[in-house]
Amino acid sequence: ISLDKLPIKRLDAIEENGAERFPPEIGPDEKRLALIRRIDFTPLVWPWQSLVENLQLAHQELSVILDLINTVEANDAVTVAGMTRPKQLPNEVLSDLAVSAATKLQCFRHLGKYFKQSAKALEQQVAREARFYGGLIRLQQNWKVKRQRGSEGFTIDLLDISLSDPTRPSSISTIRVDHDSAGMLTIIVPPKSCRSFCFGFVGEVKKEVVSDNNCTKEAHSVLREIHRAIFDEQVFDLVNREAFHPSPGVNVTGIRENFLQFGIGQEASVFLSLKSSEQLNPMSCEIYLQQILHENVFVRVKEKGFGLLGHFCMTLAHRIFSNKVLAELEKMVSGVPYLHLLSHPTWHSRTSSWSLFVKVPESIIHAGRSQFRTKVVVTDECISVSGEGVPNVVGFFKGSSVDVCSMNHFDCDLADLPVILLQQVASQIIRWLHEEALIVGMKATRDFISLSFELERGDTLGLVAHVDPHDPYGCISWWLVMDDGEEGKLHMDRKFLGHLSLEALYSTLMDLVSLCS
Repeated sequence: ISLDKLPIKRLDAIEENGAERFPPEIGPDEKRLALIRRIDFTPLVWPWQSLVENLQLAHQELSVILDLINTVEANDAVTVAGMTRPKQLPNEVLSDLAVSAATKLQCFRHLGKYFKQSAKALEQQVAREARFYGGLIRLQQNWKVKRQRGSEGFTIDLLDISLSDPTRPSSISTIRVDHDSAGMLTIIVPPKSCRSFCFGFVGEVKKEVVSDNNCTKEAHSVLREIHRAIFDEQVFDLVNREAFHPSPGVNVTGIRENFLQFGIGQEASVFLSLKSSEQLNPMSCEIYLQQILHENVFVRVKEKGFGLLGHFCMTLAHRIFSNKVLAELEKMVSGVPYLHLLSHPTWHSRTSSWSLFVKVPESIIHAGRSQFRTKVVVTDECISVSGEGVPNVVGFFKGSSVDVCSMNHFDCDLADLPVILLQQVASQIIRWLHEEALIVGMKATRDFISLSFELERGDTLGLVAHVDPHDPYGCISWWLVMDDGEEGKLHMDRKFLGHLSLEALYSTLMDLVSLCS
């Protein structure tokens, strides 16, 4: 049997010079014998038996897989009867653990990044809400804040029922409160809310008033201006109605929308108007006219002996005198660092009011009173002072702490006002130090502007305040005075402590406590 139809000449070797060397040729007989030797004459199994067995096993596995797929598609329960897993090698176990740890670490990193972003967003949202509601709470202390239904937010009602006509409510009396993206509180200003009451003489050339205040108005300022605009609108409406009632010496000579012209006597002619303006800076006469109408028309109270012109002259004199009082108060406040000045609106053209308050630091032991107030009221050209924490003579004779610490009311003139107010403030500080000394268990007695401590052998150590409104370094200074206590003799040693702050005074008091104990 010859199977090699095309004999292949196989290469045996290649020499260095490139010559090819072939193996010796074999004859046909030798080839035939070699092929016969390659035939295995041993009895063998059917060569296709293993293939048939493998195909049967594959058919069984495919049947199982098809059954599993059909079961899953039919959404039936699948139960694994048993499965054996070959035991892993140590390096495979370590590799699996490393992959699992790396996966968990990556998940934790993503989770941490998500938590950080969520915390930052929540912190920003809380800060915005806190900023908005903090400003809203401060507004609520002075204005009537109302909450709207749903998500409409908050509004502020500026309508004064006692002065307004219920049949004609003002269109700008309800102000919406909102906040911007940063949480800052903003006031939604309605149209025609920046109108002011204008008074002037007909034919007078009006000069332009240039204002350097280009800053954005705060919420309180905007609400005050809108409140004043509502009052101006009510005043103009009332004057418009009252103008057609017969009044001696006053005649209406012209009337237009938001404009009214009067003739006073035979020579003077004035006008009233409502104008729109961004910078509200009314003249003094406008304020005087508003107060005159408020007193003579709204309240219906007219003083005997004072007409319109007399009231105007008294108002002008009060304005000049109150400016002098305010200058003295500002000078005194600038000389005492812990003294603060606050102005109060009175809605009366011949009355001015201010408050001086001292804010004392809160001690660790006692969290009681935090500030003392002194009120100064100027009516026409009379000054009235009322303060708390100042001892009176009746209280000292009775020995009652309630009488000693009662409110005092007295009148004074402009020349004595700085000294009286400084003594009032010094006495309030002495009262505060006396209360702190009693809390720590120290025996101390207080006078008007001094605090005394009893030492051994009858000696007395006193902390005395000295007031001088003309002192350039400070209006209130403090001295330490030692008295030997012998009757009939006065031997005193003094030491100047300087112009101390309230914190330094409290530290000095604690040093005296340790000294006396």
